[in-house]
Amino acid sequence: MLLSQQQWLRQRFFVLGSLALGSLLFLMARVGILDRLQFICPIKDRMPPAGVSWQTPLHMLWQKQAHRLKLRRTNSTREKLQMHHLIKQLPRAIIIGVRKGGTRALLEMLSLHPAVVKASQEVHFFDNDQNYARGIDWYREKMPFSFPHQITIEKSPAYFITEEVPERIFKMNSSIKLLVIVREPTTRTVSDYTQVLEGKVRQNKTYDKFEELVIDTNTCEVNTKYKAVRTSIYTKYLEHWLKYFPVEQFHVVDGDRLIIDPLPELKLVEHFLNLPSKISHYNLYFNATRGFFCLRYNFIFNKCLAGSKGRIHPDVNPSIKEKLQRFFHPFNQKFYQITGRTFNWP
Repeated sequence: MLLSQQQWLRQRFFVLGSLALGSLLFLMARVGILDRLQFICPIKDRMPPAGVSWQTPLHMLWQKQAHRLKLRRTNSTREKLQMHHLIKQLPRAIIIGVRKGGTRALLEMLSLHPAVVKASQEVHFFDNDQNYARGIDWYREKMPFSFPHQITIEKSPAYFITEEVPERIFKMNSSIKLLVIVREPTTRTVSDYTQVLEGKVRQNKTYDKFEELVIDTNTCEVNTKYKAVRTSIYTKYLEHWLKYFPVEQFHVVDGDRLIIDPLPELKLVEHFLNLPSKISHYNLYFNATRGFFCLRYNFIFNKCLAGSKGRIHPDVNPSIKEKLQRFFHPFNQKFYQITGRTFNWP
């Protein structure tokens, strides 16, 4: 019994001694490796990664990491879009004007068509020198994603009256389709005045009466220096556009008719853009509260134009209105001849 206890103690000491010796040898080997590593590549001689110094605060490193993660996610999104063949295309049609003619309504209604994709905001690329200097790639990036078979359309009413725009658009695409939406000139002039007046009222600024702006007090004739009057002389600007584009590349939309009976006008635009007829009565319904047509994309999603559309016009002296109509009449006749479309304007 005593012998067996001695054997058990020897075996235990042997095991413990072996473990101690093994630990000592491991530590010696570890220290030797570290020494060799320090000799080969000491910490003080190691260079930081490109763009990062030893003094870079930790929060800045986190920001850089977050930025890299964001870029990876952005690239991943682009790759997914490319996989689905979604791209950003330059417009193949542009609504170039006119201001207060119904450009927003026309763009929104055309977006009901499955082959049309609209730019949600006015880009003002061709009429703004600073934007134009940013180049065509900047312009393309402002466009929405679309499928290759779809037509991208944007609208900026200032294009119609800005002298440099026709040449700039021609340089981008000489075969582009151009949409001009017009209203009876006197009505358009009053609408233009109403929009500016509303802005002045919001800013608590005074603004002249309509009659005082449209009539030259010295001659008692129509004041052609007033911008709202000049913009309603459609031939003045259209003739400049015709120096760059043939009349066949223009389509004139009746803005007055678009308000009261939009579908026939939209059908004409579909035909002009070589699109299959898709917009129907189902997509348009009259909102009695708003007083104009709203859009129905499907049984879930409906949309009405902003509340700023369809402003109530101020009362205008009938004699002033008649004077304006007589003034615009010869310009209207010329507009009919150029475009091949006649309107029931006074």
